[in-house]
Amino acid sequence: MGTEDNDSKTTSAEDCGCRIDISIASQGDVNIYNCSSPKSGGEPCPPPPQDDDHVCPPTATGACVPASLGAKPKQSRQRKLEKLLANTRVPSSLAASFFHLARRFLAGKAPANELEQSVFATLSGLSPDLKRVCACARDSFDSLSSGDRDRLFVDLQHGIDQPLTVDELTQAFAQEIVDNVGILEFDDAACATQEHPGQVRTPPFPGGEFPPAPVRVCRVNNLRTGFFLPPLSLGEYTPQELQQQCRIVLEGNEPKQVCEIQTTNCPGMDVGGLCLRVQEVEGGQAVTLEGVNFSSVNTKVRLTNVGDFTITRDVDAHVCGDQETPRTEIVNGTEVLITDCRVHDRLTFRLPDDLPIGIYDLQVMVPNEAAVPGWGDTLFSDGVRAITVVPSTTARFQITSEKLICDDETSPAFFGSDEVGIKILGVALLPDLTAGDPQTPNGGNPIRFGDVDSGDERDMVHLLFAHQQAIIGAALSILGFEVDGEDAFKEQIDSFTDAYVDIVKDQLKLAAAGLAAVGGISALTSLGTTGLIVAAIAAAVVLAIDVFVALWAPADLIMEDSLGPTISDLVELTSVNFPLPAPSEFVSPQGIKVKVTPLEKIPQQYREKREYISDDEESHYEIILRYNRLA
Repeated sequence: MGTEDNDSKTTSAEDCGCRIDISIASQGDVNIYNCSSPKSGGEPCPPPPQDDDHVCPPTATGACVPASLGAKPKQSRQRKLEKLLANTRVPSSLAASFFHLARRFLAGKAPANELEQSVFATLSGLSPDLKRVCACARDSFDSLSSGDRDRLFVDLQHGIDQPLTVDELTQAFAQEIVDNVGILEFDDAACATQEHPGQVRTPPFPGGEFPPAPVRVCRVNNLRTGFFLPPLSLGEYTPQELQQQCRIVLEGNEPKQVCEIQTTNCPGMDVGGLCLRVQEVEGGQAVTLEGVNFSSVNTKVRLTNVGDFTITRDVDAHVCGDQETPRTEIVNGTEVLITDCRVHDRLTFRLPDDLPIGIYDLQVMVPNEAAVPGWGDTLFSDGVRAITVVPSTTARFQITSEKLICDDETSPAFFGSDEVGIKILGVALLPDLTAGDPQTPNGGNPIRFGDVDSGDERDMVHLLFAHQQAIIGAALSILGFEVDGEDAFKEQIDSFTDAYVDIVKDQLKLAAAGLAAVGGISALTSLGTTGLIVAAIAAAVVLAIDVFVALWAPADLIMEDSLGPTISDLVELTSVNFPLPAPSEFVSPQGIKVKVTPLEKIPQQYREKREYISDDEESHYEIILRYNRLA
C-alpha cells in the first residue's frame, strides 16, 4: 500500500454496512498487518503457521520477529539496509563471522576450535523459538544480493564444512581496523598502509634572499596554523585554535571553569597579538599535518626543540597526497599553480619515544624529485611551532551515563509511548595492542525505558567504562532502539540481541588478542596512530551490531554512536587547564545525526550531552555522559 504524508483514505464496504477510516502520517516506511479473526480481548493475531518453521513470518517482511498490532510503524529491512549501504565504507568482519558460525551451528557441526566452542555454547542456550529466529536471521543474510552482502560483510569464502579459525578472524578484523584508520586519518581506506604523493606544486624559483617556502603546512592535528592561505582574520580563528589560560572560580558554592585567550608571551606562533595553540602530545604518538606540495613519499619532518635549538630529529613521514584538487587554475587568463589551503595533502609521523619534553618546531622536508631549478635537492616548509611533548600518563578514568532525555519521541506519537532499549559496549585498548575484557553496563542486560514520551527525563546512572591498568584509549559503542509491542516479541528481540552481543564480546576478545601481530596493524603502530585504532574498534562494533539487527528485528534505530577517546584525550577532557572542547556533530552509518555539546568542567571531571536525531523516526534523544579522572 502506498502512502503519502498526511494522506487520508476512506474505504466503504456498503454490502456489509462497514466503514473504515485510515489516517496515516509518516516520513518513513509504513507496514500494515491484519488477520482474518482477531483473538478475544483485543490481542494481536499470532503469526500464521509456516511449513518451514524458521521462515520469516510474512506479516513482517524481512523481519524474523513480527511487530504486533498496536506497535508503532517499523522501518522495513530494505530501508535500513539502504542507509547502511549508503554510509558503510568498510565491511564488517565480526558480523560476517557470526553468520558463518551460526550456519555451522544450525547444521549440527561440532565446534572445531576455541572460537566455535564459545559461540556454539551461547547459541545452544537459546530457546527453541530463538533458535528459529537465528535460522531466520541466517536466511535473511542469504537473501541479500551478492553485491550488497560484499559491501556490508567481509567475504570469508568458507563452505559449511570449513570452520573459521581464530587467526582468520583476527586477520579479517585487523584489516577492518586498518581500513577504518585509513578513513579516519586520510579519508582513504587504502592509504593507511599504501602511501602516494601529492601533485607537484613547486613554483619556479622566484629569486631573492628569502623566497616564500615552496611547501606549506595548513593544519596540525586539524587545527589551522599561522601559514593558512588565504590568510585568516583574527576573528576567524576558533577558540580551540588559540592558546588559553584556564582556572577554576567559585560562583556561589559551585566551581566554574573560566578561560582567557593568551595574547602575550606566546609559547607558539603569534598572529596579530593572538597566541596560536601549542598542542600537548606524548612521545610515541602520531602527529598529522595537512598542507600543500607533499609531493614525495620520501618526505621527512624535522623536529627542533625551541628551548635551546640543539635537539633536532628528522623522522620519516607517511604521505597521502591530494589527487583530487586540480594542480592549476586559470586566473585572469593565465594558468597558475594552486598552492593555497584548498589543497589537502596529508602526512602523519610518529614522535620518537625518547624525545625530550618541551616545545618543538615542525618543518616538512620534501625531496625535489621534479628537479624544479633553483630550489636545491630539498624543498622546505616554514617552521611551525605547534606541539609540546609531554610525559606519558598512568592516570585512571571512568565514563558513566547520567540521564536519558527524550525531546521528541518517535512518530506518530498517537500510537503510544516509546519503548527504548539501549545497548552499550566498552573495551580498553592496552599499550601492547591487546584489548581488555569487553564491558557492558547493567549486568549485560539492555538498559530499558518503558513508556517514554516527549519531554521525559529518566535517570540513567550506569558505569559504562573503567580500567585498572595502563591503556591507550577507550572504545565505546552506543546503540538505542525503539522496540514496542507485545512482551513476547520484545523478549525475543532483547534475548537474541543479548546473545549476539555476548558473541561479539567473545569474538572481540579473541581477535584483539592477536591484533599486534598482524602486518597492517604493525604498520599503523610504526606511524604512532594507535589512538585511532581505538576509534576504529568502536566503529567496527557499532557496524557489527547494526547490520545484524537490521537483518531480522522489527526495531527502529534511534541512537547510534561510537566514541574512541585516547588516553591523552581523557587527560585533556578532565583537566581544568584546558578549555572545553568545541561542539561537534556527525552523521552515523544509519543516518542518525549525532551532536556533541560540552557542558562543564570541574577538577577531575568533564560532562557532555550527546544528542541523537533521526529524521526517519522524527525522534530526538539525549544522553548525558560524565568522564571522571580517578588517579
